[in-house]
Amino acid sequence: MTLLYLSKKLQKSIIYKVCGVVGIIGCIAVIASDIIGIAVHEKHDPISDTISMLAIGKYGWIQDWGLDILALGYFALAIGLYTWKRKDAKWLISLIILVLISIVLVFIAEHNQYAGRPGHNIHRKLVYALAGLFLILNFLISSDLKLLAPFLKKFSLWIAALWLISAPLLPLIPDSWDGAYERLVCTLLVVWPVVVSYHLFKLSSSES
Repeated sequence: MTLLYLSKKLQKSIIYKVCGVVGIIGCIAVIASDIIGIAVHEKHDPISDTISMLAIGKYGWIQDWGLDILALGYFALAIGLYTWKRKDAKWLISLIILVLISIVLVFIAEHNQYAGRPGHNIHRKLVYALAGLFLILNFLISSDLKLLAPFLKKFSLWIAALWLISAPLLPLIPDSWDGAYERLVCTLLVVWPVVVSYHLFKLSSSES
């Protein structure tokens, strides 16, 4: 019985560690893809051009890969958190939203070549879906995350509040500044999972 218990603890420890690392890598990858995309895309101005514009042209795959890896990070986070806690309907709905965010990110990566083109409406609907899911996630998951780390409840609520205030203003920002503003707002999409992934990774030490 003791050996079985230790084996399960070790399995959980490995899952926490792997999922935490993948979550962090996803956040690093999407930032790196933006920086690299700006560097190689001669006509891109990060102040006036949105992130999606990096997907247009021969180097568009760089941005797409960054978003795909970020999506994988969100999905890994859902798996890790499910392994940690599997009870409570609100918690499980939160994890489903995490998975939905990862799916939407993949679709955005595949369709962001439509930015500024006839298929732009597809891209816009996906972005709106992402915005809504991320807001709901942070409000819904905050109370349960405090069991992972006490400050994560307030952290998630602050992220949700900042997102609620800043994201709706994006369409109102002048074209000469919308690229910079979008990047500023989207840091929230990276800051939240990297912090939670880090604490999931730390959880592996208590299970080993």
